[in-house]
Amino acid sequence: HISRANREKEKIMGKTVKLTGIRKIIAQRMGESWNTAPRVVYTLSVDMTKTLALIKKLNEGNEDKTKKVTANHILMKACADAMAEYEYVNSSVTEEGIEIHDEINIGLAVAIERGLIVPSTKNVGNKDLKQIAEETNELVYKARHNKLDMDDITGANFNISNLGMMGIENFSHIITLPEVAILGVTKIVDPPVVEYGHLVITLKMHL
Repeated sequence: HISRANREKEKIMGKTVKLTGIRKIIAQRMGESWNTAPRVVYTLSVDMTKTLALIKKLNEGNEDKTKKVTANHILMKACADAMAEYEYVNSSVTEEGIEIHDEINIGLAVAIERGLIVPSTKNVGNKDLKQIAEETNELVYKARHNKLDMDDITGANFNISNLGMMGIENFSHIITLPEVAILGVTKIVDPPVVEYGHLVITLKMHL
């Protein structure tokens, strides 16, 4: 085990890994955002019990993975509804002022071998849950198979970053400029809580 660990260390120590392509672009944009955009973070714990039950019901009898509804799609729909009501979330800050967009395009961060990429599902505000799921699932597939085109990765007005599947319970979010907000999503946990004087187990997610 020790010799194997040493061999693994030899692979990554004493080298300079050149930043090229998408990794270089990601590094530049994240650095620009971190140094430019002021960040105020609000955290809310939400009960996911009914949401998970709804997802299970929507996916009953559906073996086609391209049409599966997930918590991400529910969140995208909920965010689109909120953005329609609170239009400043669906905006960009420019030299001329605050540009409020006429479409609600939402990016969903996808982990790939070279890092994170954020394909954009267009016009989410005018689509139902089924359409959102199918289009987003197709974009995720294209991202993981290196088939995205420029239109797929541009035009988002708001991003969702879900690290729940990695077991993350809290993390720092970096806004993608020129967007003004991002939603961070963490793992679902089942802490005991007191409701109406009774101890119950609920399924909670931190947003």
